[in-house]
Amino acid sequence: MRVGIAGAGIGGVTLAHALAAQGHDVTVWERDAAAEDTAGYRLHLPQVALDALVRTVPSATLAAVRATAAPPGTFARLSVLDHHGRTRLRIPLPPEERLLIGRRPLRAVLADGLPVRWGTRVTGYAEHPDRVEVHLADGSRGHVDLLVGADGTRSRVAHGLLGRPPSRSTGVVAIGGTAPLYPGARVRVPDALHHGLALAVGPGGHGVFLALHRPAPGAADVPGARPEGPYVVWSVGNRVDRFTADPADMTTDELLAEARHALAAWDRGYRRFVDASDPGTVASFPFVLPSSSVPPPTSGRVTLLGDAIHPMPPTAGEGAATAVRDAAALADALAAVGTAPSAAALAAALASYGRAMAAYAPAAVREALPALRWQRRLASPWLRVPATAVGLPLAGAALAAADRVRRGASSA
Repeated sequence: MRVGIAGAGIGGVTLAHALAAQGHDVTVWERDAAAEDTAGYRLHLPQVALDALVRTVPSATLAAVRATAAPPGTFARLSVLDHHGRTRLRIPLPPEERLLIGRRPLRAVLADGLPVRWGTRVTGYAEHPDRVEVHLADGSRGHVDLLVGADGTRSRVAHGLLGRPPSRSTGVVAIGGTAPLYPGARVRVPDALHHGLALAVGPGGHGVFLALHRPAPGAADVPGARPEGPYVVWSVGNRVDRFTADPADMTTDELLAEARHALAAWDRGYRRFVDASDPGTVASFPFVLPSSSVPPPTSGRVTLLGDAIHPMPPTAGEGAATAVRDAAALADALAAVGTAPSAAALAAALASYGRAMAAYAPAAVREALPALRWQRRLASPWLRVPATAVGLPLAGAALAAADRVRRGASSA
Protein backbone atom coordinates (compact mmCIF):
# COMPACT_ATOMS: atom_id res chain seq x y z
CA MET A 1 0.00 0.00 0.00
CA ARG A 2 1.24 3.48 -0.84
CA VAL A 3 1.19 5.62 2.30
CA GLY A 4 1.88 9.35 2.32
CA ILE A 5 2.72 11.10 5.56
CA ALA A 6 2.46 14.88 5.68
CA GLY A 7 5.00 16.02 8.27
CA ALA A 8 8.28 14.58 9.55
CA GLY A 9 7.71 15.44 13.18
CA ILE A 10 8.27 12.88 15.93
CA GLY A 11 4.98 11.09 15.27
CA GLY A 12 5.35 11.16 11.49
CA VAL A 13 8.82 9.61 11.37
CA THR A 14 7.90 7.02 14.02
CA LEU A 15 4.96 5.95 11.87
CA ALA A 16 7.16 5.83 8.78
CA HIS A 17 9.48 3.34 10.48
CA ALA A 18 6.60 1.11 11.51
CA LEU A 19 4.87 1.09 8.13
CA ALA A 20 8.08 0.56 6.17
CA ALA A 21 8.79 -2.49 8.35
CA GLN A 22 5.32 -3.82 7.48
CA GLY A 23 6.16 -3.63 3.77
CA HIS A 24 4.24 -0.48 2.82
CA ASP A 25 5.59 2.01 0.25
CA VAL A 26 6.04 5.10 2.43
CA THR A 27 6.69 8.72 1.40
CA VAL A 28 7.10 11.54 3.93
CA TRP A 29 6.70 15.16 2.86
CA GLU A 30 8.19 17.77 5.18
CA ARG A 31 8.25 21.56 4.75
CA ASP A 32 11.49 21.98 6.77
CA ALA A 33 14.70 21.79 4.75
CA ALA A 34 16.40 19.42 7.21
CA ALA A 35 15.65 17.44 10.35
CA GLU A 36 17.42 20.01 12.54
CA ASP A 37 15.25 22.85 11.22
CA THR A 38 12.63 22.60 13.94
CA ALA A 39 11.60 24.73 16.87
CA GLY A 40 11.20 23.32 20.35
CA TYR A 41 13.38 22.04 23.12
CA ARG A 42 13.61 18.97 25.32
CA LEU A 43 10.90 16.35 25.19
CA HIS A 44 9.71 13.96 27.88
CA LEU A 45 9.11 10.38 26.79
CA PRO A 46 7.61 8.32 29.63
CA GLN A 47 7.55 4.54 29.78
CA VAL A 48 4.38 4.24 27.71
CA ALA A 49 5.98 6.20 24.85
CA LEU A 50 9.17 4.17 25.08
CA ASP A 51 7.12 0.99 24.86
CA ALA A 52 5.55 2.36 21.68
CA LEU A 53 8.98 3.14 20.22
CA VAL A 54 10.15 -0.40 20.98
CA ARG A 55 7.27 -1.69 18.83
CA THR A 56 7.78 0.73 15.94
CA VAL A 57 11.44 1.60 15.29
CA PRO A 58 14.48 -0.61 14.59
CA SER A 59 16.54 -1.67 17.61
CA ALA A 60 19.59 0.24 16.36
CA THR A 61 17.52 3.42 16.08
CA LEU A 62 16.15 2.91 19.57
CA ALA A 63 19.69 2.47 20.92
CA ALA A 64 20.70 5.75 19.26
CA VAL A 65 17.67 7.48 20.82
CA ARG A 66 18.59 6.25 24.30
CA ALA A 67 22.22 7.37 23.85
CA THR A 68 21.12 10.81 22.63
CA ALA A 69 18.93 11.37 25.69
CA ALA A 70 20.08 12.66 29.07
CA PRO A 71 21.48 9.99 31.42
CA PRO A 72 18.96 7.85 33.32
CA GLY A 73 17.89 9.25 36.67
CA THR A 74 18.11 12.92 35.69
CA PHE A 75 14.34 13.35 36.10
CA ALA A 76 13.71 12.11 39.63
CA ARG A 77 11.61 15.03 40.81
CA LEU A 78 9.89 18.26 39.89
CA SER A 79 10.88 21.34 41.89
CA VAL A 80 8.82 24.50 42.29
CA LEU A 81 10.86 27.66 42.89
CA ASP A 82 9.98 31.22 43.77
CA HIS A 83 11.26 34.22 41.83
CA HIS A 84 14.20 34.55 44.24
CA GLY A 85 15.44 31.11 43.20
CA ARG A 86 14.47 29.38 46.45
CA THR A 87 12.96 25.90 46.29
CA ARG A 88 9.45 25.94 47.72
CA LEU A 89 8.25 22.47 46.80
CA ARG A 90 9.84 19.17 45.77
CA ILE A 91 7.62 16.60 44.09
CA PRO A 92 9.22 13.15 43.80
CA LEU A 93 8.31 11.22 40.69
CA PRO A 94 7.45 7.52 40.69
CA PRO A 95 10.35 5.34 39.57
CA GLU A 96 9.97 4.36 35.93
CA GLU A 97 12.05 4.60 32.80
CA ARG A 98 11.66 7.98 31.14
CA LEU A 99 13.78 9.88 28.65
CA LEU A 100 14.55 13.57 28.44
CA ILE A 101 15.81 14.31 24.94
CA GLY A 102 16.15 17.32 22.68
CA ARG A 103 13.54 17.64 19.95
CA ARG A 104 16.10 18.39 17.22
CA PRO A 105 18.42 15.42 17.83
CA LEU A 106 15.50 13.05 18.42
CA ARG A 107 13.96 14.02 15.11
CA ALA A 108 17.31 13.65 13.35
CA VAL A 109 17.92 10.20 14.81
CA LEU A 110 14.43 8.97 13.93
CA ALA A 111 14.50 10.45 10.42
CA ASP A 112 17.87 8.95 9.52
CA GLY A 113 17.47 6.63 6.54
CA LEU A 114 13.77 7.33 5.98
CA PRO A 115 12.29 8.42 2.62
CA VAL A 116 11.69 12.03 3.66
CA ARG A 117 11.29 14.68 0.97
CA TRP A 118 12.67 17.65 2.85
CA GLY A 119 11.60 21.13 1.79
CA THR A 120 8.30 19.84 0.38
CA ARG A 121 5.12 21.25 1.90
CA VAL A 122 1.71 19.61 1.61
CA THR A 123 -0.92 22.26 0.86
CA GLY A 124 -4.02 20.08 0.53
CA TYR A 125 -5.45 16.95 -0.99
CA ALA A 126 -8.31 15.53 -3.03
CA GLU A 127 -9.74 12.17 -2.05
CA HIS A 128 -10.96 9.74 -4.69
CA PRO A 129 -12.59 6.31 -4.25
CA ASP A 130 -9.35 4.49 -5.08
CA ARG A 131 -6.61 6.96 -4.07
CA VAL A 132 -5.71 10.31 -2.53
CA GLU A 133 -4.17 13.04 -4.66
CA VAL A 134 -1.75 15.05 -2.51
CA HIS A 135 -1.18 18.70 -3.46
CA LEU A 136 2.35 20.03 -2.91
CA ALA A 137 3.53 23.63 -2.69
CA ASP A 138 5.69 23.34 -5.82
CA GLY A 139 2.60 22.54 -7.89
CA SER A 140 3.32 18.84 -8.23
CA ARG A 141 1.02 16.01 -7.12
CA GLY A 142 1.52 12.79 -5.24
CA HIS A 143 -0.82 9.80 -5.34
CA VAL A 144 -1.24 7.46 -2.37
CA ASP A 145 -3.69 4.91 -1.04
CA LEU A 146 -3.61 6.43 2.46
CA LEU A 147 -2.73 9.95 3.58
CA VAL A 148 -1.77 10.64 7.21
CA GLY A 149 -1.73 14.23 8.40
CA ALA A 150 1.14 14.57 10.88
CA ASP A 151 1.85 18.19 10.01
CA GLY A 152 1.28 19.88 13.35
CA THR A 153 -1.04 22.50 14.77
CA ARG A 154 -1.48 24.24 11.40
CA SER A 155 -2.05 21.02 9.50
CA ARG A 156 -3.40 21.49 6.00
CA VAL A 157 -4.53 17.87 5.99
CA ALA A 158 -6.46 18.40 9.21
CA HIS A 159 -8.02 21.56 7.80
CA GLY A 160 -9.28 19.59 4.84
CA LEU A 161 -10.62 16.77 7.00
CA LEU A 162 -12.12 18.89 9.79
CA GLY A 163 -13.13 21.91 7.74
CA ARG A 164 -11.23 24.17 10.16
CA PRO A 165 -7.77 24.49 11.74
CA PRO A 166 -7.01 21.72 14.26
CA SER A 167 -6.00 24.08 17.06
CA ARG A 168 -7.31 27.08 18.95
CA SER A 169 -5.40 29.59 21.04
CA THR A 170 -5.41 29.48 24.84
CA GLY A 171 -4.26 33.10 25.11
CA VAL A 172 -0.98 31.98 26.70
CA VAL A 173 2.43 32.20 25.02
CA ALA A 174 6.01 31.45 26.05
CA ILE A 175 9.42 32.72 25.00
CA GLY A 176 12.20 30.18 25.31
CA GLY A 177 15.76 29.31 24.43
CA THR A 178 18.80 27.32 25.49
CA ALA A 179 21.90 28.55 27.30
CA PRO A 180 25.01 26.45 26.50
CA LEU A 181 27.16 25.54 29.50
CA TYR A 182 30.72 25.96 28.28
CA PRO A 183 33.81 26.40 30.49
CA GLY A 184 33.78 29.88 31.98
CA ALA A 185 30.08 30.51 31.31
CA ARG A 186 28.70 32.95 33.88
CA VAL A 187 25.66 30.83 34.62
CA ARG A 188 24.92 29.20 37.95
CA VAL A 189 22.83 26.06 37.65
CA PRO A 190 20.37 25.73 40.56
CA ASP A 191 20.79 22.53 42.55
CA ALA A 192 17.18 21.62 41.79
CA LEU A 193 18.05 21.12 38.11
CA HIS A 194 20.51 18.34 38.92
CA HIS A 195 17.56 16.22 40.08
CA GLY A 196 14.92 17.08 37.48
CA LEU A 197 12.87 19.94 36.08
CA ALA A 198 11.96 23.20 37.80
CA LEU A 199 9.03 25.58 37.55
CA ALA A 200 8.70 29.06 39.05
CA VAL A 201 6.01 31.72 39.19
CA GLY A 202 6.78 35.32 40.01
CA PRO A 203 5.80 38.97 39.61
CA GLY A 204 3.24 39.63 36.93
CA GLY A 205 2.25 36.00 36.89
CA HIS A 206 5.13 35.07 34.61
CA GLY A 207 5.90 31.37 34.75
CA VAL A 208 9.43 30.09 34.20
CA PHE A 209 10.46 26.58 33.18
CA LEU A 210 14.06 25.37 33.61
CA ALA A 211 15.76 22.10 32.73
CA LEU A 212 19.40 20.99 32.65
CA HIS A 213 20.69 18.75 29.88
CA ARG A 214 23.88 16.73 30.24
CA PRO A 215 25.05 14.22 27.62
CA ALA A 216 25.12 10.56 28.59
CA PRO A 217 28.60 9.06 29.09
CA GLY A 218 29.79 7.23 26.00
CA ALA A 219 26.93 8.54 23.84
CA ALA A 220 29.27 9.57 21.03
CA ASP A 221 30.35 5.94 20.59
CA VAL A 222 26.82 4.70 19.79
CA PRO A 223 26.17 4.52 16.02
CA GLY A 224 23.56 7.06 14.91
CA ALA A 225 23.41 8.92 18.22
CA ARG A 226 23.29 12.72 18.19
CA PRO A 227 24.47 13.73 21.69
CA GLU A 228 24.27 17.41 22.61
CA GLY A 229 26.61 19.36 24.82
CA PRO A 230 25.42 20.55 28.24
CA TYR A 231 22.89 23.37 28.33
CA VAL A 232 19.98 24.81 30.28
CA VAL A 233 16.57 25.12 28.67
CA TRP A 234 14.57 28.12 29.85
CA SER A 235 11.21 29.61 29.01
CA VAL A 236 9.04 32.39 30.38
CA GLY A 237 5.31 32.25 29.72
CA ASN A 238 2.18 34.22 30.50
CA ARG A 239 -1.04 35.48 28.97
CA VAL A 240 -0.35 37.33 25.75
CA ASP A 241 -1.68 40.58 27.23
CA ARG A 242 0.98 40.41 29.97
CA PHE A 243 3.73 40.98 27.42
CA THR A 244 4.41 44.38 25.85
CA ALA A 245 3.34 42.97 22.46
CA ASP A 246 2.53 39.60 20.97
CA PRO A 247 5.78 37.58 21.03
CA ALA A 248 4.68 35.83 17.83
CA ASP A 249 5.46 39.08 15.98
CA MET A 250 8.87 39.70 17.56
CA THR A 251 12.38 39.26 16.17
CA THR A 252 14.98 37.26 18.08
CA ASP A 253 16.48 40.39 19.65
CA GLU A 254 13.01 41.59 20.62
CA LEU A 255 12.19 38.21 22.20
CA LEU A 256 15.37 38.33 24.29
CA ALA A 257 14.61 41.89 25.37
CA GLU A 258 11.03 40.91 26.22
CA ALA A 259 12.22 37.96 28.32
CA ARG A 260 14.62 40.21 30.23
CA HIS A 261 11.81 42.71 30.78
CA ALA A 262 9.49 39.99 32.07
CA LEU A 263 12.17 38.86 34.54
CA ALA A 264 13.23 42.34 35.64
CA ALA A 265 11.99 41.83 39.21
CA TRP A 266 13.34 38.27 39.46
CA ASP A 267 16.65 37.08 40.87
CA ARG A 268 19.51 37.92 38.54
CA GLY A 269 20.23 34.21 38.04
CA TYR A 270 17.11 33.80 35.91
CA ARG A 271 18.10 36.61 33.55
CA ARG A 272 21.59 35.14 33.14
CA PHE A 273 20.08 32.17 31.33
CA VAL A 274 18.50 34.61 28.89
CA ASP A 275 21.75 36.55 28.49
CA ALA A 276 23.72 33.36 27.80
CA SER A 277 21.29 32.00 25.22
CA ASP A 278 22.23 30.83 21.76
CA PRO A 279 20.19 33.28 19.60
CA GLY A 280 19.45 30.52 17.10
CA THR A 281 17.42 28.66 19.74
CA VAL A 282 15.25 31.58 20.86
CA ALA A 283 11.62 31.49 19.73
CA SER A 284 8.05 32.05 20.89
CA PHE A 285 5.53 29.26 21.43
CA PRO A 286 1.78 29.83 21.61
CA PHE A 287 -0.08 27.39 23.85
CA VAL A 288 -2.93 25.75 21.96
CA LEU A 289 -5.71 23.23 22.49
CA PRO A 290 -7.70 21.07 20.06
CA SER A 291 -10.45 22.77 18.10
CA SER A 292 -12.45 19.53 18.12
CA SER A 293 -12.74 16.35 20.14
CA VAL A 294 -10.90 13.14 19.39
CA PRO A 295 -11.00 10.57 17.87
CA PRO A 296 -10.72 12.33 14.50
CA PRO A 297 -13.43 12.05 11.92
CA THR A 298 -11.79 9.81 9.33
CA SER A 299 -12.61 9.46 5.69
CA GLY A 300 -11.90 6.18 4.00
CA ARG A 301 -8.32 7.12 3.09
CA VAL A 302 -7.26 10.08 5.30
CA THR A 303 -6.50 10.29 9.00
CA LEU A 304 -4.46 12.38 11.47
CA LEU A 305 -2.00 11.97 14.32
CA GLY A 306 -0.21 14.08 16.93
CA ASP A 307 -0.69 17.84 17.01
CA ALA A 308 -2.72 17.67 13.81
CA ILE A 309 -5.64 16.27 15.82
CA HIS A 310 -4.97 16.75 19.55
CA PRO A 311 -2.57 19.69 20.04
CA MET A 312 -1.85 20.36 23.68
CA PRO A 313 0.11 22.93 25.68
CA PRO A 314 3.50 21.82 27.00
CA THR A 315 2.35 22.10 30.63
CA ALA A 316 2.17 18.31 31.04
CA GLY A 317 4.97 17.34 28.65
CA GLU A 318 2.74 14.85 26.82
CA GLY A 319 2.68 16.13 23.24
CA ALA A 320 5.51 14.13 21.66
CA ALA A 321 4.77 11.08 23.79
CA THR A 322 1.16 11.04 22.62
CA ALA A 323 2.21 11.43 18.98
CA VAL A 324 4.45 8.40 19.35
CA ARG A 325 1.54 6.45 20.83
CA ASP A 326 -0.62 7.54 17.88
CA ALA A 327 1.97 6.21 15.45
CA ALA A 328 2.07 2.85 17.20
CA ALA A 329 -1.73 2.62 17.41
CA LEU A 330 -2.16 3.45 13.71
CA ALA A 331 0.56 0.97 12.74
CA ASP A 332 -1.15 -1.74 14.80
CA ALA A 333 -4.49 -1.04 13.12
CA LEU A 334 -2.96 -1.21 9.65
CA ALA A 335 -1.00 -4.37 10.45
CA ALA A 336 -4.32 -6.14 10.98
CA VAL A 337 -5.40 -5.53 7.36
CA GLY A 338 -2.15 -6.24 5.51
CA THR A 339 -0.38 -4.39 2.73
CA ALA A 340 -3.18 -4.55 0.13
CA PRO A 341 -6.42 -3.91 2.03
CA SER A 342 -9.74 -3.33 0.35
CA ALA A 343 -11.29 0.12 0.67
CA ALA A 344 -13.69 -1.24 3.28
CA ALA A 345 -10.92 -2.90 5.29
CA LEU A 346 -8.81 0.27 5.22
CA ALA A 347 -11.75 2.37 6.42
CA ALA A 348 -12.39 -0.13 9.23
CA ALA A 349 -8.70 0.02 10.25
CA LEU A 350 -8.81 3.82 10.45
CA ALA A 351 -11.96 3.65 12.55
CA SER A 352 -10.24 1.16 14.86
CA TYR A 353 -7.30 3.55 15.19
CA GLY A 354 -9.66 6.37 16.13
CA ARG A 355 -11.20 4.26 18.90
CA ALA A 356 -7.76 3.33 20.23
CA MET A 357 -6.69 6.99 20.26
CA ALA A 358 -9.82 7.94 22.19
CA ALA A 359 -8.62 5.75 25.08
CA TYR A 360 -5.58 7.93 25.85
CA ALA A 361 -5.40 11.20 23.85
CA PRO A 362 -8.24 13.13 25.55
CA ALA A 363 -6.75 12.24 28.96
CA ALA A 364 -3.36 13.58 27.86
CA VAL A 365 -4.94 16.88 26.83
CA ARG A 366 -6.85 17.10 30.12
CA GLU A 367 -3.64 16.50 32.08
CA ALA A 368 -2.21 19.73 30.69
CA LEU A 369 -5.21 21.86 31.66
CA PRO A 370 -4.75 22.34 35.44
CA ALA A 371 -1.28 23.83 35.05
CA LEU A 372 -2.54 26.01 32.21
CA ARG A 373 -5.38 27.32 34.39
CA TRP A 374 -2.95 28.13 37.20
CA GLN A 375 -0.74 29.95 34.70
CA ARG A 376 -3.66 32.25 33.94
CA ARG A 377 -4.81 32.67 37.55
CA LEU A 378 -1.39 33.44 39.02
CA ALA A 379 -1.22 36.65 37.02
CA SER A 380 -3.08 38.06 40.03
CA PRO A 381 -0.78 38.86 43.00
CA TRP A 382 -3.72 38.27 45.36
CA LEU A 383 -3.52 34.59 44.51
CA ARG A 384 0.15 34.24 43.56
CA VAL A 385 1.70 35.63 46.75
CA PRO A 386 -0.16 33.42 49.27
CA ALA A 387 0.17 30.42 46.95
CA THR A 388 3.96 30.69 46.74
CA ALA A 389 4.62 31.95 50.26
CA VAL A 390 2.24 29.68 52.17
CA GLY A 391 0.59 27.09 49.95
CA LEU A 392 3.72 25.61 48.38
CA PRO A 393 5.69 25.22 51.65
CA LEU A 394 2.66 23.55 53.27
CA ALA A 395 2.30 21.22 50.30
CA GLY A 396 6.01 20.44 50.50
CA ALA A 397 5.77 19.60 54.19
CA ALA A 398 2.82 17.31 53.52
CA LEU A 399 4.68 15.50 50.73
CA ALA A 400 7.76 15.11 52.93
CA ALA A 401 5.66 13.67 55.75
CA ALA A 402 3.94 11.26 53.38
CA ASP A 403 7.32 10.17 52.03
CA ARG A 404 8.64 9.50 55.56
CA VAL A 405 5.57 7.38 56.30
CA ARG A 406 6.03 5.46 53.05
CA ARG A 407 9.69 4.77 53.72
CA GLY A 408 8.92 3.71 57.26
CA ALA A 409 6.27 1.29 56.05
CA SER A 410 8.56 -0.20 53.40
CA SER A 411 11.37 -0.77 55.90
CA ALA A 412 9.12 -2.39 58.52
